[in-house]
Amino acid sequence: MVELCRVDDRMLHGQVAVTWVNQVAPDAILIANDEAATNEMSKLAFKMAKPAGVKLAIKTVKDAAVLLNDPRTKKTRIFLIVRTVQDALELVKATGGQIKSVNIGGVKKKEGSRQVAANVHMNDDDLTTLRELNSLVYVELRMVPSESKTDVSKLI
Repeated sequence: MVELCRVDDRMLHGQVAVTWVNQVAPDAILIANDEAATNEMSKLAFKMAKPAGVKLAIKTVKDAAVLLNDPRTKKTRIFLIVRTVQDALELVKATGGQIKSVNIGGVKKKEGSRQVAANVHMNDDDLTTLRELNSLVYVELRMVPSESKTDVSKLI
């Protein structure tokens, strides 16, 4: 069961490993990103950042959907982390309602993007995807659990 799906371009890092894991209290962290799943250095860094007592899986987006759809994972509290809103949308569509909401964390500035909120930069394609994602599930912006939630509907 997905407890939280978070979009964060750094994926698993100190802030996520400490504050979000403490808030979500997952049994497992699932990183779903095609590049990370095939990059040995990224995998090693994520394994080092993983909090003790929490399992970690690093999968492509398609393999993450297969894992989330496996009946054996239904009782597992999963903290799902993706790098992009596109990855989040693909997983929302592929997992049949298992993802109830998406948290947008840090999305760094890139070519053609503009700041839409503190620490969140998106280009036109990202915003189109975000609108579609928001039509399917609740989407909020929040860097850390102690911040107030900002409903993405107010920004798009």
